[in-house]
Amino acid sequence: MYFLDTTFIVALFVSNDDWHNQAVQVYKKIKGNELVISRLVIAETITVLKNKLETKDIMEIYRNLPNFFHVIEDSAFYDMAMSEFIKYDSTISFFDAMYVALMKKEEIDEIVSFDSDFDKVDNIVRIY
Repeated sequence: MYFLDTTFIVALFVSNDDWHNQAVQVYKKIKGNELVISRLVIAETITVLKNKLETKDIMEIYRNLPNFFHVIEDSAFYDMAMSEFIKYDSTISFFDAMYVALMKKEEIDEIVSFDSDFDKVDNIVRIY
């Protein structure tokens, strides 16, 4: 089981992204596994995509994310995320802290991401 970070999803869907080719290769390797995202990943992805794609293309991606990935409701993780944010002395973003909290709760120890901030996090392996 893999948790997918926004950096990976954006790179996967945006053909002129610097990481696109690598994202496609990684996706080919992991696609037979359970691939997990959260509602917050969707929100962050849409926010990042607004500067990269047209609205109609963003809407298509938004509609299809649940078809590609298992989406976890994450509203219960905000307090845990704040604890992670504080633990790492705000050297990771709150978004990242949220993903770490969710991964710990769901016992997921691998994240697919191009964000090196996850390298700071104990007991999580970044795949890229």
